[in-house]
Amino acid sequence: MTALTAHRRPARARTSDPVEETVHAVYQAHFGALAGWAAHLVGDVDLGHDMATDAFVRLLGHWEKVDQPRPWLYTTVANLVKDHWRKRGRERAAYDREFGGTDPETAVHRPDDWALRVSVRDAVESLPERLRSAVLLHYFGDLTVAEVARSLGKAEGTIKSDLYEARARLARTLESVR
Repeated sequence: MTALTAHRRPARARTSDPVEETVHAVYQAHFGALAGWAAHLVGDVDLGHDMATDAFVRLLGHWEKVDQPRPWLYTTVANLVKDHWRKRGRERAAYDREFGGTDPETAVHRPDDWALRVSVRDAVESLPERLRSAVLLHYFGDLTVAEVARSLGKAEGTIKSDLYEARARLARTLESVR
């Protein structure tokens, strides 16, 4: 065995389960982009990978109810990301209550300098839930308006309106820190 063949992945065992085979094909087509998208949103490659993996595990369990796997996966990961952001916000609030402010060892900027602290992610996090989901799926997940509408159970016109309102709010938020 040469050094090149020693590092090859073992061949995936064939299964007779057609659902598993189909999900594997979806995995091959979308896992990399989904994991990268999640990693970008949470700022952690390993956590993004875990979220994408969790979405595929959930897909296996819900396969019979899923019409379009790609939007379903992105919606699932968007929900995991939102849960992560909420948890981090609660942790930050608890730290602030306990220690009275920002940890000086991990702080990158002065806490009173809003312009340096705000980011697009912060601005998206500040959006109401109905707008945030549409933004995450359409602009960050690259889903069409129709796919977002189906994923969220809303009309396309509602999604277009939500995206318009979200862009206006994001513009105001980001413009205020220039």
